[in-house]
Amino acid sequence: MTYDRGSYQDKWRIERLAAGIRGRLGVDQIEPLDPWLLADAVPAHVFYPDDFDNPDLVHRLRYVNWDGCAFRCPDDPTLIVILNPARPRTRQVATLMEEFAHYLLNHQPSAIRPDPRSGLTSRTYTRADEHEAYDLGGAMLLPKERIQADVAAELSASRIATIHGCSEQLVTYRIKRMRLWKRYSAYAAPPAAPTR
Repeated sequence: MTYDRGSYQDKWRIERLAAGIRGRLGVDQIEPLDPWLLADAVPAHVFYPDDFDNPDLVHRLRYVNWDGCAFRCPDDPTLIVILNPARPRTRQVATLMEEFAHYLLNHQPSAIRPDPRSGLTSRTYTRADEHEAYDLGGAMLLPKERIQADVAAELSASRIATIHGCSEQLVTYRIKRMRLWKRYSAYAAPPAAPTR
């Protein structure tokens, strides 16, 4: 069945799945999750281009717009994730969580194919799979209970992001996803300008 981001059932299925994954790791719904701890459990190995000892490859990758990629070798359950070290650490965390989510959700890997019209290569993808992986990755990193507690404590998105090593954009997305935006905005809104 295709993931529907607007579906209440799909939303809470993802939240339950994320809670189950955290539970199997022995991480409760409040404590921050170290993505590299999750890598050990997936199982996955995380690499950077420098790890391959190929200076030419490292040099060429500096000029390509990419966040990361993941793949499995035949007959090996271990996921291999390669991250772009030029991306901010917060982006690397989001990419890592998204790649783990694709794997945990058993999504079909994308393929690289030449475009029949232009001849340029491009990556195939399924928008629903991308949304589902992003949502699961976000829910694993920022569980519902943690977001609820942080909003109740009136923490800023910036502070929550710092605690979890992720971007403010991901935090605000999760706050909105948990239907806490109105409450958050009430305390996080900048003060009104004085009137004369």
